[in-house]
Amino acid sequence: MTAALRTARRADAAGPIGRAMTVLGCLGARPSPLSLAEIARRTGLPKTTVHRLLAALQAQGAVRRTPAGYVLGEAVRRWSDGAETAHRDALRHLLTPHVTELYEATRLPASLAVLDGDSVVHLVSLYPRSMADQAPHRAARVPAARTALGRLLLAYRPGPGEPEPELLRIRRDGIAFLGGGPSGGPAEVAVPVAARPDRGMVALGLAGGLIDPGAEGLLRRTALEARLTLRRHRAALP
Repeated sequence: MTAALRTARRADAAGPIGRAMTVLGCLGARPSPLSLAEIARRTGLPKTTVHRLLAALQAQGAVRRTPAGYVLGEAVRRWSDGAETAHRDALRHLLTPHVTELYEATRLPASLAVLDGDSVVHLVSLYPRSMADQAPHRAARVPAARTALGRLLLAYRPGPGEPEPELLRIRRDGIAFLGGGPSGGPAEVAVPVAARPDRGMVALGLAGGLIDPGAEGLLRRTALEARLTLRRHRAALP
């Protein structure tokens, strides 16, 4: 028996509420939009049933339809805000020392970030006072496509279909670059720290316009150390 069929049988046994919760759980497990056909395939429910459930959930604000497919609506996101905040607070607590060490070693703006929709949320950002008024560190949330951190997080975001070639390259190389500094090197660079299927990727980045190979090496080593910290303290993450 396939996983989808087992899920469908459990949902049927629980009645309409169980089927609705199954659809919401399917959408919640994927940060990117899902089509009607994809939801039906993943849940094992008939397309007609899924279509009817989506219409009812959309009317209550629990599901939102986008050009790319269906996503969780604001009503559900408000319910989950508490858990998401607790998770991000735990990440800050565990990984701020690593960001601090990276900043002190490079004296370049250093950030820890996660993806929220199509935006990057900076959980920790350290930078010199002289750069306090400069983006992206001035804002806690910025469009993902504008930064190396955002492009890296987009590259690792699961979803239907094949990512664009640049995002495939980023995922293959495990690093994202953006722009060019005065020396010809990248103005921003980002690497992955860790990922959880239900929470998405956590990334670490440097910016500043003069990122040499030495700083890039420090960034990679810091990300590895941060990854080991998360593994050791996995039970502490909500």
